[in-house]
Amino acid sequence: MAGNRFRYIDYWHFRYINAENQTSADEIINEPERHLLSQNDLFTAEGGALGVAAQLGVIGLGFAALFAARPKYLTYLRNAQLRSSEWVIFGATAFVTYRLGYQFGAQAFGDANKVNNHWLAYFYQK
Repeated sequence: MAGNRFRYIDYWHFRYINAENQTSADEIINEPERHLLSQNDLFTAEGGALGVAAQLGVIGLGFAALFAARPKYLTYLRNAQLRSSEWVIFGATAFVTYRLGYQFGAQAFGDANKVNNHWLAYFYQK
């Protein structure tokens, strides 16, 4: 579809688009360049190395909880006997715990407002 300019934007990047925060949405729309971050600045705003450690820690806790609730999954994984439904559960666990870890890392070790403003500016700019 050559003329289709619709792009899917992940829910996690625009869910606070109408929220009251320190920066107004009008300012972000009018001057998105002020809020767009470089890759290095975005990494720092997300919490840097501590943010990555928080993400990995939450993912590890999520899988530990999954294996504690369903010990057979660990046995199936070791024996390479996982069915497709179990792979879906692993994928869902990984996705949910990654998103929770990302939010926790940005809130605890970074600047969540800068990250939010970056993604809002990216959404409006692109």
